[in-house]
Amino acid sequence: MLLYITGNEHKVATANDHLKPFGVSIEGRKVDGIVELQLDDVIEISKSKATQAFEKVQQPLIVSDSGWMFTALNGFPGSYMASVNRWFTAQDFLNLMNGKENREVVLRECVTYIDKDQVKTFVWDNKGLVLEEASGEGTPLDQIVTFMEDKKTIAKCENEGILRIPQNELWNDVGKWLKENNIS
Repeated sequence: MLLYITGNEHKVATANDHLKPFGVSIEGRKVDGIVELQLDDVIEISKSKATQAFEKVQQPLIVSDSGWMFTALNGFPGSYMASVNRWFTAQDFLNLMNGKENREVVLRECVTYIDKDQVKTFVWDNKGLVLEEASGEGTPLDQIVTFMEDKKTIAKCENEGILRIPQNELWNDVGKWLKENNIS
């Protein structure tokens, strides 16, 4: 059983769903005292969290991190989204995008595996679109971004019980690598 250092049960369930076909089982564990560095790069944040967690539990494990990058805003807010989402309203984000032709937003997801011998990081970018107006109940960003052809926001989809972010190859890449390296 591989540890997934997170307190988010949904993340653990998602990882287990995707890794089961590769013969990998995940157990979620919250580990106190991990400091999330304030860096621009989600990959470096993920590696740092993995290293800190490994020092505490001394077992092979994975961690994940993500960041949202608005192409027209030169990648802002990136890894700072959690903080920015507390400060900004959906309208604040829309104001920043006012007059921008390129409304692409990228959700960069990162999973890092670590054991006593190695650190391996997997990255996947999901491309979405910042809409012209907010809808649905959720975080400010979830109210203005869509990954859906019908242009329903993440919040609107979540409110309707629809998978809000497209499944990607991230967990498949993780699963293939874990299987190839006999890690279960």
